[in-house]
Amino acid sequence: MRIVFWQNCLSPHQLPYIVHLLDDNRVDEVVVVAGETVSGARKEMGWNVAQYEGLDKCKVYVHPHDKIIESLFADRQEDSQHLFSGIRADKFVFKCLDMSLRYHLRRGLISERPNKYDFKRNVPNAKPYWLHRIRFWLQDRTYAKQMQTVFAMGQEAVEYFQSLGIKWHVFPFCYCTNPLSTPEAQPVSENVLPQYLFCGSLSSRKSPSTIVRAFAKIDTNKMGGVNMIGDGLLRQPLEAEINRLNLGNKIHLLGMKPQTEIPMSMRQADIFILPSVYDGWGAVVNEALQAGCYVICSDAAGASDLLLSDDKLGKVFHRKNVNQLADYIQWCNAHIQEIRNNRNFRIKWAEEHINGHVVARYMIDCLEKTMKAEA
Repeated sequence: MRIVFWQNCLSPHQLPYIVHLLDDNRVDEVVVVAGETVSGARKEMGWNVAQYEGLDKCKVYVHPHDKIIESLFADRQEDSQHLFSGIRADKFVFKCLDMSLRYHLRRGLISERPNKYDFKRNVPNAKPYWLHRIRFWLQDRTYAKQMQTVFAMGQEAVEYFQSLGIKWHVFPFCYCTNPLSTPEAQPVSENVLPQYLFCGSLSSRKSPSTIVRAFAKIDTNKMGGVNMIGDGLLRQPLEAEINRLNLGNKIHLLGMKPQTEIPMSMRQADIFILPSVYDGWGAVVNEALQAGCYVICSDAAGASDLLLSDDKLGKVFHRKNVNQLADYIQWCNAHIQEIRNNRNFRIKWAEEHINGHVVARYMIDCLEKTMKAEA
């Protein structure tokens, strides 16, 4: 089998499994085609995917000209799988998808669910799924009928794509991260107060103010506070809210940190919080679990699905429900020793369920199913 990925950039949240596809003897060639190496925003975060370990085993093309694109479609049409990410979000990927229609190919889509949140008006559910379905039928039906497979990020995405009525194979999927090696967790004294962590942009989408308002509702004397890594447009109003609520000694805005420093921050935290009002996936949840953190995540993130398989992994709260988040934080404070005792459980669970090797094998299994169904 030959697998060809068409992406806007070399995705740091897909490369961890892409580089392991060739470990399976069912795959003999992996091609990654991207519009650019890394986006500007990810450069600022310290990503350096051009030197990604294992990428040298793949054939990589960055913004190739049309003749190369055509040759990639023409080659091995009978046993190739072409997987497209972000067909409407990126002009390069859409152009390549359009060019692919000239060839008899197996195509697939790697996609998050549609965004129902209107950030300009700060209104949830401003774009309900029925509006997205209408747009889909007007704009994407021609392309959708030429695809056999969808790898959908999270259960809500699975249900959305299944609801469109296209005869394709829809598989639940996840983004993937490849953290630095994590040593086994060492015992922590009961006298050490619970440590919380947030990592992400200070933006409406990530909703860090939900954490601040939740902390204002509880007794913070019995907790060590929360470190917030990241920056963004909401930094100044967030600082003002923290000062107004007299939480400056408990909530620390650390600004942007290099991506290489994030794993160490996660190892030092007990609980990771992701309060997003919309997140197609939320790969930072993967990173937190791989570091052994207990995770409190809003149901707006696709990655919240990971927490549902075992209550020792974390809790899911309804987006923007400050009272529910406050209750979960207080629960963590009361059960901190139990959370710490289960740290190695979470590290092992992540290795067995969301490691790049595991996700790669799962993708190949899914692609084989689609091919057998066509036979």
